[in-house]
This record gives sequence, C-alpha cells and structure tokens, in this order.
Amino acid sequence: MTTAEAQTTALEELVDDLLIRDAETHREALEAIATKGDSRVVPHLIEVLMIDEIGGNWSQFGFPEVLRDHSPPRYLELPEARWPGVRDALQAVTEPDYDSKYAWVEWESWYSQQAIEPLAGFDEWKLQLYRSYLPPVGRLLDVESRTFDLRDVRWGNCDPSFLAACNEPDFVPGDAVSTDAERDDATTDADRDDGEYERYLEPDATVFGFTVDDTAYAIPRWVLFPHELANLTVEGTPLTLTYCTLCNAPIVYDRRVGDRTLTFNNSGMLLEGNKIMFDEETESLWSQHRGVSIAGKYLEADSELRLDVRPVTQTTWAEWREAHPETLALDIDTGYDFDYRFYEDNIGFFRHYWNDERAIQPGVETADGALSEKTDVYGVTADDGTTVHVYPIQEIDEDTVETDEIDARTVVVLRDATNDVAVYEAPPTPIDRDGDTLVDDDGEHWRITHRALESESDDRELPRVSGRHGLFFAFRSQYETVEVGPN
Repeated sequence: MTTAEAQTTALEELVDDLLIRDAETHREALEAIATKGDSRVVPHLIEVLMIDEIGGNWSQFGFPEVLRDHSPPRYLELPEARWPGVRDALQAVTEPDYDSKYAWVEWESWYSQQAIEPLAGFDEWKLQLYRSYLPPVGRLLDVESRTFDLRDVRWGNCDPSFLAACNEPDFVPGDAVSTDAERDDATTDADRDDGEYERYLEPDATVFGFTVDDTAYAIPRWVLFPHELANLTVEGTPLTLTYCTLCNAPIVYDRRVGDRTLTFNNSGMLLEGNKIMFDEETESLWSQHRGVSIAGKYLEADSELRLDVRPVTQTTWAEWREAHPETLALDIDTGYDFDYRFYEDNIGFFRHYWNDERAIQPGVETADGALSEKTDVYGVTADDGTTVHVYPIQEIDEDTVETDEIDARTVVVLRDATNDVAVYEAPPTPIDRDGDTLVDDDGEHWRITHRALESESDDRELPRVSGRHGLFFAFRSQYETVEVGPN
C-alpha cells in the first residue's frame, strides 16, 4: 500500500467513526481529521454540522418556527447526535473561518459554491448518516432510482412529522372570516361554541387563490407557512397546494395520477434550493417546482410523468375578494393546533432570503443569468418539461399587454383583475387593453377572468395557461432552458 493509499484509508476510517453512535468517538475522530488537513472530508463535515447545530440549538433553528417552544424530535435530542469540534475541524481543513451564530448557514452557503470531491463511498456514508440520525428523512432518501446526485440534497431542518401537510381543511364563506366584512348570521355555524367563524383575514394579507368549477378559494400565505403544503378536495377535485418558502413559490397540482389519488407531504429535504415532496402512497420523491418524480416507484414506472398544474394567484385578500365576491376562504380552525398568527407579521427570516441578493440559498450554486437570482418572476413550463418561460413581475404593470410564443402558440401576459400576473392563449394580435377587457385585432372584446379570456359576443373562450410564481434562481436551477420574456 502506498503512502497516499494509507492516508486515504485512515481518513475513511475517521469519517466512518462519525457514524458510530457515540459523541466521544465523534470528538476524537474530528480532532484527528483536523490535524490531517485533507479537504476531501469537507462534504462529510458539512452533513454532520447541520445535524449538530440544529439539534443542539433547536430553540433558535428549529423549523417550523412555531414548534421551537416544543422539544425537538427525539432523534435530535439523543446524546450521540452531537459532533463536538466539527466547526474547528472545518476551519482546520478549509480557508473560511465562520464563527457566528449562523455559522452553519455560512458554511452551507460556502460549500454550495465549491466543487469538492468527497472520499470514495460518500453516497453510502450519507445514506447511513441519514438513516441513523435523521430516520424519517433517511428512509425516504434510501431508494435505488434517483435522478439527482446525493451530494446535492440538503436537509432542511425538518421532517414530515413536524413540517406536516394540512390535510383536507374546511373552506367557509369569505365574508365569514374577513375582518372588514359585515356579519351575516347565515354564515354562522350552530355547532361551534361561539356561534361564528373566527374573523382573521385582513384586507392586506397575502393569499393564494384558485378556482375550481367557477368556485373561488383562498388560502392565506401565513396560515400555510408552517405546513408548506395542503391536500385539498374541492368540488370533488383532489388538489395539492404546495409552497416552497425559500423559493417563495406557491404551486397547485392535481394530485390524481392514473387511477390513484396521491397524498403529498414534505420530505424535509431540499434539492438546489427547492423543496422535495413525497407521496405517502408509494414514498416516491417529487420536485416541488417541476411536479415530476425524481426518485422511487413513479420515476421507475414513467420518467416522463408530470403532475397537472393548475393556475394559482398570489395577491391580497382585498383584491382577490373584490374580483371574486363569493369566494370561499380557509377555515383557520384546521385542527392542527398551530399558532398560525406567529407568521402573520413574522416571516422576516424568509424575506431576508427573498430580497437580499447576498443571502445565498444553501444548496444552490450561484450563476450569472439573464436576471438577478432574487427577481420575482412568473413562469410557464413548455410542453417538453425542460424549458420554462419566465416573466419578471415588476415589468408587467396594470396597463401592459405583452405577447410571447410558447410551444408555437401565441400567449398574452398581463395583470388580471386581482393585480397578479396571468398568461392566456392570445386572440388575434395586436391587442389593446380597455380596463378589464382586451380588444383584439378584429375589434373583438374579451373579458379577463381567472379561468379564461371570454368573448363578449359569443361563448368562445381562450384558456388561461397554468404557471407559477417564484424567485428566478429556482427556475434557473430547476430547468435546462430558461427563456426570459416577452421576446
């Protein structure tokens, strides 16, 4: 055995010691690793740093934040789930010297920009770490069929048990929960002790709105925040509203696949800054942003499968309700016993990620693009599933009517009645706007509704093209080709 081979073998034995369920063994291994100065151990150290920092500082870093007053998951409290000296080891084998309260985030962000090859066998090592120390997450990740490199998957401070989907919540008349609406005794519920629904929805609250069979629904962002996902059945249609808080990306999918209705949940993992979902029926992993299976049985069965995406609006409650006076709204009494009001005016940590270009999303390799990474955009995926057309939100004002070409069809990009960006199949161009209607090249008037452009002279409709909101980096990192429009 050569000297280099002997050194590699010694390092492999030391990182294997990090998997032994004993904190003192971890400490001794980290001290030895620090003396060797070999950067190949960095990927291993970053993984254990996350678990050590979050498990040891749950009251500061636990997620969702409303659960920080509770005990952390038991597997994070175990004495063996500690790696004393992991920061010192990182500082010894690399150039950075992060030592702030958020050092683990700084280390993660730095590592995401590096191209460090780990020791051989890293994939199995990481799977064993997750299986042992993050069992709910490790179970989901431990599958044979995957489209991603295990090094690109990051733990997101949570697992399905405490970032739990909101399943089958009730919807009630919007006026019954709006703080500025007149009380209508017809909307009270005799089965409730107080005789009426809690009025919790302020006019300026951000809501995610969608329609099914001409019935409008609204879910406040701050109520969805500690769930990040809701499985709904409305008008007999099973949907999932999934929300990636880091990407600020709400997306509505139809959760029917073939003859099966899936129940989605949060895996607790991130891939290139975007959350990974899973379905509880097969435990296949899914990309939240693209709606495709990226690991497990559905990937094996059909690598081209994509969930059907539905249009979703991101606007204020006042604007949504003005456009949809009969809208239903989420009943805040979900049964999950979360302090939802914690998030009503308290999402500053995520605003920091959304708005500060210097704040690098952990797990995302930065790149020069047509837009800055944190630009708010609205995106429409092309039929090939690998190309996405994005439109900067701030460049579309209430008087703008832009045209573009997607899959050889002309579309219009504009602000709808809720003041949100929307995309529709286009009538004959050029097109002018006249208030809430469009006037096409033939002089035909088209009403702008959430679902479609409707002809004022007959029953013709031009359907809305489904899209989604998000920050530019999420589109740039998730799709092979990003077209910034209108062209």
